[in-house]
Amino acid sequence: MKTINRVKPVEYTDAYGTAHSHEKEHFKLFDFFANCEYFEEKFNYDEVLELPVIQSGTGQGDGGIDVDEIEIFDPDKVKTLTQTPIGLEGMRIDREFFDKAQETIQQDEEVKQAVENEQWEKAVAAVREKYENKPELYLTLEKIRKSENLDRRLTWREFLERVFGFISCFKSKDEKLEEECEKFISIHKPESRYVPYIKNYLKAYVSDEQFRQIINNQRYGYLDFYPAFTKDEFRALNGWRDIVP
Repeated sequence: MKTINRVKPVEYTDAYGTAHSHEKEHFKLFDFFANCEYFEEKFNYDEVLELPVIQSGTGQGDGGIDVDEIEIFDPDKVKTLTQTPIGLEGMRIDREFFDKAQETIQQDEEVKQAVENEQWEKAVAAVREKYENKPELYLTLEKIRKSENLDRRLTWREFLERVFGFISCFKSKDEKLEEECEKFISIHKPESRYVPYIKNYLKAYVSDEQFRQIINNQRYGYLDFYPAFTKDEFRALNGWRDIVP
């Protein structure tokens, strides 16, 4: 059994139609057949796999037999249970996906030249034309996002920045929000007593559609039932309510 320590938002709607979002911190993978261990330590990622030839026959030695399903009635008893934490680097099979894409794209002279000349639109267009969901890599932003356990949308430029070493990792949603908060604070320079309220307000507004609807429609009474940013916190913003977007 492996424990993944990665914050994931869990969204649901209650019986009254109100949307909620909570962060789930721990996930467990029950690896009955040591698949995780096999793909982490033993699988040869350089091996070229050949697809089996589909055969048909009668079962009398003149070919294979097509089997749609099978039932096994032997008891399946768990003999041992081992818990192994998975760090932020993810599993090897995920790292191999990005490493393969990085190696291929770094060797593409057209993309490399465009990046060196800071022609990001040209570089992105070349990557999408050659590799997006194409046989060599079957590359998509969604596959990259999942392989990196990323909790937000990803852009092709970010991907290229990572491929060519401009950034060392993809920042999480909370890290990006924190970055934007710091930019706002550095520009407007609020007093320190307002900073916590400004940060919480910005994060709630950017990440939660329900909160945006409350603010945009000026339905401030609903803040009495909104736990992530209360009416008291909204009042504490004072004049910053009109400055913070």
